Amino acid sequence: MSNLENEAALKSNGLTISRRDDVAMTHVAVRRGMQADLDARASATLGLSLPSTPRIVEAAGKSVVWAGPEQWIVIEPQRAGSDPSADLAEAFKGAASIVDVSDSRTVFRVTGAKALEVLAPSMAIDFHDSVFKPGDAAITHASHLGVMVWRLPNGQGYEFACPRTYTEAFAEWLSDACAKKIYA
Repeated sequence: MSNLENEAALKSNGLTISRRDDVAMTHVAVRRGMQADLDARASATLGLSLPSTPRIVEAAGKSVVWAGPEQWIVIEPQRAGSDPSADLAEAFKGAASIVDVSDSRTVFRVTGAKALEVLAPSMAIDFHDSVFKPGDAAITHASHLGVMVWRLPNGQGYEFACPRTYTEAFAEWLSDACAKKIYA
């Protein structure tokens, strides 16, 4: 499909795709034997508990996405003159390994009432409301690309994090997937 055809199809499906260039992302991996300490520090620093299952949690404008056993991605707004990864490295010093992954991932958001209908046949996970509930996350493949996907905690859409190297390919796949005709 051409870009104009995709735009028209997205509009008719009532969907919006946006690229989140306004966020900083930090990978956090707990160090051996430090889970309880890290949990306490995360609660004090972020105002939330680190999810122990594939979930996303939010508090005070920050989100934490489960990225595998004992690993998380902290997503927060970019702020001029600040380095969220350095702040987390200081707060979690000795309890976790910290890596700024802001430049290695791209986050896309899909919103609209028909997001579930267009995404469900396009990916190898069950997007049904009874299975992939608000706040759920998964590590999977979209087309041939490894991605993280999570349903926004308010249930009003989905976000995808893909390697920045594949941003264009993923954006094209996502646009095509969301522009598919929905049959009633």
